[in-house]
Amino acid sequence: MLRTVGKTIGGALALLCLASTLAIAQAQTMVCMADDGKGNCTAAADSSGRTVIVIGEGVKTGDKVFCQDRGNMINCETAVTK
Repeated sequence: MLRTVGKTIGGALALLCLASTLAIAQAQTMVCMADDGKGNCTAAADSSGRTVIVIGEGVKTGDKVFCQDRGNMINCETAVTK
C-alpha cells in the first residue's frame, strides 16, 4: 500500500514539474535592438523595455522576434506578420 501511494505521489510531482517547465518556456514577443552586422540579432528588448542578450539568426535590428528561453540561451526567430 505504501509503495502504491509513493508511486502515485512521485508521478504527480513529476507531472507538475514538467508542466511548470513548459509554462515558463513560452515564447515572448520582443524587438531586436542590436545585431552583429551579419544578420544575427545579439540583443532584444521585451515589452517592458528590459534588454537581454539573445541568439537570433537571420534577424536585423528593429525586427519583431519570438524568443524562447532554452535554459542556457535565449533563442529568437523572426515573427511572421500577416
